[in-house]
Amino acid sequence: MKTLLLAENHPPTLEHLTGLLSQAGYTVRAVSDPGSAMEHFVADNPDMVVVSVDLPRLDGSHVGHLIRNHSQGARVPIVAIDKGHLGRARGVASVLELKVNAYVADPLKPGELVGKLNSLAATAARDEAPLKGVRAVLARSAINAGDLKGYPLPALLVSLYRLRRDGVLVVAYRDLTRRVFFARGGAVNYDSSARQDALPNYLVQRQVVNEAQAERLVQALGSGLRIGAALAEAGVEAAGEELLQLLRDYTTDRLAQVIGMREGRYAFYAGDEFQAEVATVETPALGPILDGARRALPLKVMAAPLRSHQGEFPVRTPEFGRDLGALGLNTEDLKIVMQVNGRIALRDLLAHGRGDLWRGYSLMWFLKLTGCVSFSPTPVSNGPGEPVAVPEAIAPRKRKPLPAETAASLREGAVKIITGSYFRCLGLDIAADTEAVERAYHELAMRFHSDTYAEYDTSEMQDLLDSVQEKLSAAYRVLSVDEKRKPYLQYLVSRMDVGRSTSVNVDAELILRRGEAALKRKQYRSALIHFEEAVTLNPQEPEYYSYLAWATFLAGTGPREDRAKAAQKVLRKALSLNPYLERALIISAIIDSETDASGARKKLLKVLELNPNSQLAKAALRKVGR
Repeated sequence: MKTLLLAENHPPTLEHLTGLLSQAGYTVRAVSDPGSAMEHFVADNPDMVVVSVDLPRLDGSHVGHLIRNHSQGARVPIVAIDKGHLGRARGVASVLELKVNAYVADPLKPGELVGKLNSLAATAARDEAPLKGVRAVLARSAINAGDLKGYPLPALLVSLYRLRRDGVLVVAYRDLTRRVFFARGGAVNYDSSARQDALPNYLVQRQVVNEAQAERLVQALGSGLRIGAALAEAGVEAAGEELLQLLRDYTTDRLAQVIGMREGRYAFYAGDEFQAEVATVETPALGPILDGARRALPLKVMAAPLRSHQGEFPVRTPEFGRDLGALGLNTEDLKIVMQVNGRIALRDLLAHGRGDLWRGYSLMWFLKLTGCVSFSPTPVSNGPGEPVAVPEAIAPRKRKPLPAETAASLREGAVKIITGSYFRCLGLDIAADTEAVERAYHELAMRFHSDTYAEYDTSEMQDLLDSVQEKLSAAYRVLSVDEKRKPYLQYLVSRMDVGRSTSVNVDAELILRRGEAALKRKQYRSALIHFEEAVTLNPQEPEYYSYLAWATFLAGTGPREDRAKAAQKVLRKALSLNPYLERALIISAIIDSETDASGARKKLLKVLELNPNSQLAKAALRKVGR
């Protein structure tokens, strides 16, 4: 039975086609947004793809284009479907850039879509050549796959280690793909579709290579060279144990990053054929789990499995000795482990043991997950010579005064949190997604929790810290749930002093912020698409046209003069809605400055007459005056 990914943003069409294709014998994974489509394509490895022509773009690109450019996308038949059944067909010209295998104008026309798919499946079966290397592994069905919500990867990695699995773990979030290669249950290599996540950038961060060498390294790796030869090609002297250690550090660091992902999908494909193509190194198989958990997992996630054992006595199991090398524990963790002797209750160990609460909880969670610690309801004896074990107690540590600088910093930060909006207290923009909300909440909740300063006396500011926790929890409860976030955004944006006479459209505001973020990253084409969508959602908001005009000037097609004319046309629309709109007047002046500096200065001076304190106009005037 062929697996098929169906990406369609019109709900009735999606539902109808899902039933139609299932009846035709396909296993259908139906999605309605581009981010989920890419995640399912990368992780689920479907045999065929059906994608809507008018699916919203993902960071400026159509999903069909992203799939075709993906390392797995060359082999997959793609069928583009249009909206002929709704009377809105765009035509075959709209899919030429996607390099699809077939185009169906009306997917509900009896027999047409299924007929095209069956024909493509038959052709692919005839032409399919034996696969090798990584592609051979990824062509199989995944033996374990699912959603990343709930942090499933730590338990999966323990299972891979226990079963000594060979294979490839694929993790996908939107258009980001990460792959971890495993041999005998341990990670041996890593790669990513994101340039900032790849090995050359990691070596720049470690100051092993400079920017120029990193660029040459990217080119060398892209040409098919292995890492040692690629480094030599880039003029970097790294070989032998030094090179191996760099690769070990890179692999374990990036795997720890993957462990903490909570959005997207994952899949594990079994097989060792990849070893013919991928350089491998040995790493502590279990160590990245603890590192990744400490980076990203909330304390409550690690505390929950230990809650029922608080009054019990943890003791090391035989697996601890056998797995010690794979655990990758550092000196501080080993000091805590040495206290796990079966005669100290877990609550005492966590509260008064060698490490702070965060280190203690994360370590005990890790040891329980890996089976290296068990819990006894009574104290455990040293051996047969001790008939009755006696519990041991750890004296509470005497707490030191909180340093003055730390106390001042906490007070200042607490005031900002307590008095700010939910977004401001988390340090986020209104366009922040749920992953950013989750990450910010846990970082701040930990920073302002008294347990973080367990060695210090925080009693004088305990009430303030409790108030911060209440505000952070309230912000998290609202912003992490879409049904609650949207009404709050509506209320918040409506209170912003932006001088608008139009009603607020929350969806348009969010898209505008994403466009602003794209502008800052100099992704002008993506910004243009976002601003166009914002204008479509709220065509009576003049500010949106200002942003759209600037993006049109930067990312439009044709000569600079033509782009300037197109931008000025958009600005005229903004000024027709508000003749005194500051941003529109300033952008108009900046665009004019290259051909008419005197006229541009006059426009900016007019803005300053209306608003003498306009920093944006002053900055533009300095730029024009150069």
